[in-house]
This record gives sequence, structure tokens and C-alpha cells, in this order.
Amino acid sequence: MTRGEAVPAKDPAVRPATIADAHPIGALAARAWRAAYDGLLAPDILTHLDAEEQAYEWAGYLSGVPTPDRVWVIELAGAVCGFARTGPCPDADLPAGAGEVHGLYLDPDRIGTGLGRRLYGHAVCDLVERGHDPIAVWHFAENRRAARFYERAGFALDGARRPSGFGIPEVRRRRRPI
Repeated sequence: MTRGEAVPAKDPAVRPATIADAHPIGALAARAWRAAYDGLLAPDILTHLDAEEQAYEWAGYLSGVPTPDRVWVIELAGAVCGFARTGPCPDADLPAGAGEVHGLYLDPDRIGTGLGRRLYGHAVCDLVERGHDPIAVWHFAENRRAARFYERAGFALDGARRPSGFGIPEVRRRRRPI
């Protein structure tokens, strides 16, 4: 399959991540960050991303995921192609019960194939089924690709803005009422 080629509808599977996914998630996280944030984050941040270190951190997290959180992976032909983390939204200005997609990352070679939409849709549906409302997502303000993705998924800017730990601002989007 080449970059941007559509994925057959029945092939990809979304499932809960397990400790066995730590290495694939770590490797994917490093690749995805380098591709998504090139030109946004300082080059030394991206250069120093280490797939093994990421895998170690994910192994620790996946071995004891907090009860309200979930980590999802999407597989194609048995390979992890993306992951998402969801759970309660900690933002004090949102009502109790708000949910958040805390992260969504896709293998850069799979962008434009529909896998990201499928994974994100699954994550949002799970939050809805668990009674979370509203549902929010944060992204770097200058990340145009993320902005377009979330806008197409029905999430609009809500005016919230915060500094990130990387020296660039983040903006919040919330799901528009259906």
C-alpha cells in the first residue's frame, strides 16, 4: 500500500492496546512526532526522540493504565498503524463529565488512507458511550494538518488556549452538537 492509498473498509481493526504494543507504539510515536511537528517544534526536540525510550515509557503506562483512560490501536495486516489515548478531560472550565482525546498519532505513511478517521471515530464513540460530554481535543495552534482533521471530524475551536511544554501554544476544540 502506498502513502494516501485508501484502506479496504473491513481490514483495519481498532482494539485496546496491550503491553505487547509498547514497542510498536513507541516506534510509531517517534516517527509520527518527527513528521507532524517538523517546523513546529525545535529541531533538537525531534532529533532526540528515541523509539526505545518511547517504548519504555509506553510499557510503563500500558502496564497500569488508569481506570478511566483507554489506549486504542489500529492495525492493518497485524501491524500497529496508529494509536489514540482517551479519558476524562481535566479542564476546569468544562463541565464535569467532559472527555478528551488526549492524543492521536498515525504512521506518517498511512496519512490520507482513512485509518486516522476510523481510529479517531472509534475513540470519540467510546467516550460518548461512556457518557462523556462535551468531548475535547487539544493541538498545537500552528498545526494546520491537525486543525483540518479535527474540523472535518466535527470539532470546532472553542476559544481556549494554553502554553505547551514546548514553548508554542495549544488550542482546544470541542465536538459540535450533532
